Amino acid sequence: MRQSFTLMLFSVLGIPLEIVTNIVVTRYMGAEDYGNYLYISKVINFLYVILNFGLFRALNRNVLLAKDDPEKSREFYGVGLVLLGAISLLMGITMAVSVFTIPNFAEKGIVDLSLIIIPFIFIFIFSFLYEQILPANNRITLLIIKRIVPVVFVCISAGIIYFFFFNKGLNPVIVVWTFFLGSQLLVYLYILIRLRPRFSHMKERLKDVCCMSKSYSFNVYIGDLFSTAFTALMPLLISWFSLDNVNVGFYSLALTFSAPLSMVPTVIATSHYSSFVNYKSIPRKIVLVTAGTSFLALAGLWIIIGPFISWFYTEEFQPVILLTIVTSIGTLLYGFSDFISRYLSAKGDGVALRNSSFIVGFVTLVCSLIMIYQWQAMGAAITHGIAGIVYMIIIYFYYRKRVKLDQSNSQLN
Repeated sequence: MRQSFTLMLFSVLGIPLEIVTNIVVTRYMGAEDYGNYLYISKVINFLYVILNFGLFRALNRNVLLAKDDPEKSREFYGVGLVLLGAISLLMGITMAVSVFTIPNFAEKGIVDLSLIIIPFIFIFIFSFLYEQILPANNRITLLIIKRIVPVVFVCISAGIIYFFFFNKGLNPVIVVWTFFLGSQLLVYLYILIRLRPRFSHMKERLKDVCCMSKSYSFNVYIGDLFSTAFTALMPLLISWFSLDNVNVGFYSLALTFSAPLSMVPTVIATSHYSSFVNYKSIPRKIVLVTAGTSFLALAGLWIIIGPFISWFYTEEFQPVILLTIVTSIGTLLYGFSDFISRYLSAKGDGVALRNSSFIVGFVTLVCSLIMIYQWQAMGAAITHGIAGIVYMIIIYFYYRKRVKLDQSNSQLN
């Protein structure tokens, strides 16, 4: 519980830093450049969902099972670096091909920007890797460093950008990327040094990860293609059905303001992840604390979002207010659902995660094609809410099924 409180505390402290950074960056970039910046980031995120093949999830499971063997864990960290390099290379090639073959990049005038970011894709992948291996081995301190220190660096960098680069004739997207990716890389390299990965028994450890992928994580990956991938696709559809990427920025900004609502369930699930293996069900106290704190946060967000946008953002960002109210409902439900799915993940219940992702993905795709075409950003926000409701219903069904199965097995033993 102490680790849960520590992770929660630092996550809460990071929120005002992220908000200040966001305010400065949006003022510096403006709605159009901010939309372009986020659109390219969303493309990278979408490619990762498509091309990771569930390997980092398999690595997560292997590290979790080897948490009492430090040397073996370090060998799996080495495997993680090999996988990071392979996934980054594949994503870079795919993105380069996409830039020259998909008309939307040229229509929005972001071909050059998209090509510039390709050599630095590996920095984004570091973040995905650490989110899988650090909780699995209960390296909560390093996870805090990974999440908070880059936020501090970027917040400081935002001030430098605003006061020294404003109206200097430089491309705002490139300036922001330089500070953002540079600070992240320094932190990720520090964590890598602390982890001390080993490359011995590489063939054996790679085999372990592949076997885990076949028996567990590939099921989850297939499900992700129908859930996470379609969720990641929504900003790309907004861009496709819009004249520019402004609505991409509005929708992404609304998701950013809603994101803290999923923080409580995520932090608690992360800090208890290694313990979930031994639980027959999620303790009632943990559920009540998670639910109560989350609903209080939702009420607080609805009260402050209007005045906050009006005071700190320019007039062109006013549509974000209503978008945030709508997306916050879906985000809250996704947070609860992810909390339960982490329990199922710790239990190795990949089939349940896959099936729930199939259903949520199908709902997301159908709603996206209908609603985003009609209402762009608002259509995406409504889709996010509907998908959150469906996700909660399905994942709770599989949770109850798992609890009954564990109880039956306990009685037989």
